[in-house]
Amino acid sequence: MRNREIPKGLRDLLPDEVKIKRNIENQAASLFTGYGYEEVITPAFEYLEVIESGAGSNIREELFMFMDREGGILTLRPEMTVSIARLAATHMQDEALPLRLYYMGNVFRHVQPQKARYREFWQAGIELLGTKGPWADAEIITIAAKTLSTIGLSDFKISLNHIGIFNSILEESNMNHQDMALIRQLVESKDLVELSQVLESLPINERLKETIASLPVLHGGLETIGKIPYLEDSPKAREAVSELLKIYEALNTFGVIEHIVLDMGVLRGLDYYTGIVFEGYSPDLGYGLLGGGRYDNLLGQFGFPCPATGFALGLERTALVLKDKIEEPRRYLVGGTDFQAMVNKCDELRSSGFIAEMDTELRGRGELLKICEKKLDTNLVYID
Repeated sequence: MRNREIPKGLRDLLPDEVKIKRNIENQAASLFTGYGYEEVITPAFEYLEVIESGAGSNIREELFMFMDREGGILTLRPEMTVSIARLAATHMQDEALPLRLYYMGNVFRHVQPQKARYREFWQAGIELLGTKGPWADAEIITIAAKTLSTIGLSDFKISLNHIGIFNSILEESNMNHQDMALIRQLVESKDLVELSQVLESLPINERLKETIASLPVLHGGLETIGKIPYLEDSPKAREAVSELLKIYEALNTFGVIEHIVLDMGVLRGLDYYTGIVFEGYSPDLGYGLLGGGRYDNLLGQFGFPCPATGFALGLERTALVLKDKIEEPRRYLVGGTDFQAMVNKCDELRSSGFIAEMDTELRGRGELLKICEKKLDTNLVYID
């Protein structure tokens, strides 16, 4: 029946899925709060002008847009950082800096649905506004790593890069904007075959071609830096590398370096990134779990120029990795013939941290045992 369908790319969350999602949210919120971050909530939709002034006009093809009755063009938020920047510029310019903010919310993108990629999805994240330097970036990346650890992951990596390395190399190639956008897309998707073909067709020197072609496969430890062919010829790229190394050293001090790898192919898709960029991965899923970076120019678009950095965690993707790792309290079904005794027993079990359901229909022991057999994880307490 048509009235049971939901729009393409959306999904219902059943009880077991909601439990995992809430568990991730609660643990993340507790961790963020411990670092001094405070929760904010933004509207589910914004003016199109707000989103495009922050994320760039290239994002329009992924937006759900509609018009209000006053003629304004609105869009469901495609990510949270632009909305947080707008919120801070609107309400918090007189607050003492830095601002530490966190959020939990659903976002919307008109993409082709597939596993772990939906048109509505949930994010949890933090934004550190009003401070710059390696220690600020390292704090954000450290919290990203500790978030994954706290919710139950151990085998994960966070891939680190500096967008200035890639941008400097492309600027010195004198490509047009269209070619730059295509190269960026191919490097980020690690499409080595098409990247090679496109580079061959461009009128740039061979050393630059060699450098760009190598970026998607340059990853590992500090030795990765020495493998960038064009680095010594680009002062701007060397400056970006210097910043990257300072952040890497700071992460060692924070004690999360075991989870960090350098990856010259990590670029992130949004236009607002200006410095460090990173993505978190688990070998159990072929998609990124989290991503973020520095975006020093974004708040200036809303009249509040200040440096900023942050990250967002994808809750659905993380839930796919954690689906077999959530432990619940023991569950009881309390039945019998004495309602007062049943109520007292349920209260006793709940105060001890257990889950207690009470049979409100006074069913017999045999019928309740069949229910427990069906639920598998439920134990029967029967009070005569």
